[in-house]
Amino acid sequence: MKTIIIDPGHGMSNRTPGVYDSGATSSGHNEAAIVMDWANELRGVLKARGMKVVRTRVDEKDPCPVSRRDDIARSYGGDAMLSLHCNAASGNASGVEVFYRGEDDRAMAVRLSAAVSTALGLKDRGAKTEKSSQHSSLAVMEFDKCWLIELGFIDHPVDRAKLLDPAARNAGCAAIADAMQSTQ
Repeated sequence: MKTIIIDPGHGMSNRTPGVYDSGATSSGHNEAAIVMDWANELRGVLKARGMKVVRTRVDEKDPCPVSRRDDIARSYGGDAMLSLHCNAASGNASGVEVFYRGEDDRAMAVRLSAAVSTALGLKDRGAKTEKSSQHSSLAVMEFDKCWLIELGFIDHPVDRAKLLDPAARNAGCAAIADAMQSTQ
């Protein structure tokens, strides 16, 4: 049985102990809450397909420093880790992209980006190395099989509507599960 670690990005004590990190915000919505909804949906989809699932944080109050998330994945014997996020830019950018660390993780990043973008009907911005992110390295990628999925742009009205829509979320999570099962 595959063990999948789901990391809903940001949240309580992400960077500073006792401080809630909302991540990107737009029109009264915040990234940490959106990706928690996605993580809970994805957990259900993966479990229904026979996978063991561990979340790095389970709700808005659960403290989880970003520097410990890779340790959590290792301690539970994770086979793969999916870190869920929402992008933000000027309000004009749109689409799904997936970041990865090593070349051996590129193919899955391509599959995940294509699957989620197709399910949501958003632009496929593709697979990108972590070095092409806004940070030179991503702490969660200290875990060897980790993909950071930017599900869409919270500050783009079409993307945000998809991120908040339960039917789109269900389709996106099913697409992620399909991509993860394609390697079994």
